[in-house]
Amino acid sequence: MYVKHAPDQKQFSKPINVLREASGMAAGFNMTVGTDGRVHVFTRPNPRYSKKELGAQAYDAMFKSKARFFVLRYMLHSRLNDDGSAFEEETNIIGRTIGFEGVGAIVADQNSANVYAFWPGQTEPGPEMGRDMYMALSKDEGKNWSVPRKLDINIEGNCRCCPIQATMDSKGNMYIVYRNSVKTSAASWDKNTFLLVSKDAGKSWNKTLVQKWENCGCPGAPYSMASGADGVYLGFSTRGTSSFAKVGKRLKINPAPSSGKSSTRPVVAANKNGDVLFCWVEVQDVTWQVFDRNGKALANVAGRLNGVAAKWSNAAVVATASGDFLLYYDGHTPAKGAGG
Repeated sequence: MYVKHAPDQKQFSKPINVLREASGMAAGFNMTVGTDGRVHVFTRPNPRYSKKELGAQAYDAMFKSKARFFVLRYMLHSRLNDDGSAFEEETNIIGRTIGFEGVGAIVADQNSANVYAFWPGQTEPGPEMGRDMYMALSKDEGKNWSVPRKLDINIEGNCRCCPIQATMDSKGNMYIVYRNSVKTSAASWDKNTFLLVSKDAGKSWNKTLVQKWENCGCPGAPYSMASGADGVYLGFSTRGTSSFAKVGKRLKINPAPSSGKSSTRPVVAANKNGDVLFCWVEVQDVTWQVFDRNGKALANVAGRLNGVAAKWSNAAVVATASGDFLLYYDGHTPAKGAGG
């Protein structure tokens, strides 16, 4: 579902469906806003969509085989129509690539009609260590999409349970954060966080190690990215600690203050003043801190909502045109004694 919260309104707009043919089949999504406020959504549907597209017989045969994971072979682009009243019919834009648990990322250029979609995948069933990064490009605000192409860089596999994120800065440079996958033993992998950067509209890419995570299993740790007046920021988790960092020649990593609980699901937003809102979840506590442009935590600009977050959910943060921040979370009623 899609809703809009206008600055002068005290409530969200009436929800509208993002998907048509795949209605009720969404498993994960990413979104971006392009020129003239057009919203683009990139959705990874659940196995029911694969069964509809493949046919029950082919789907059941694959699901019963060793390649059962590879029934996940679709990602759908949907875009808001010209008057903003509904989403147009969704389109599968990832070609013959397969092997997804998370969802890809989508980025719209604010200065042109270009929209870019990214996802890690492969063309034949196999281990996640053999995955590559793919890109598709639309030059007409998502009406038509190019044939997917593999990025010309070795990403060293991809942890399929950790969704990637991407963003674009004001100069048109593009950034992707992801977790690789290198098997080190029968039940252990190195799953390090990397940053990909392109300064030529996706033609070439550079890779930078952000943080190592050695001897890891299946972390299921999502990422976030934000582009602000002072640059690009990313949020990530390693070994139960969430952090954020500003992209630059040297990445200064700012971890969440330790409370004795694991900090997960980090999200970031940057405002026009260079301030950064960093938010994370501790079990079901929604926690945040505001930092200045130098990475210094600002006094008395922090908070915690005890026990309010629905399980497995994360918050969403945004910087407004005035420089304020808004924080949204998927909530529930805390148990008695949990605080709030």
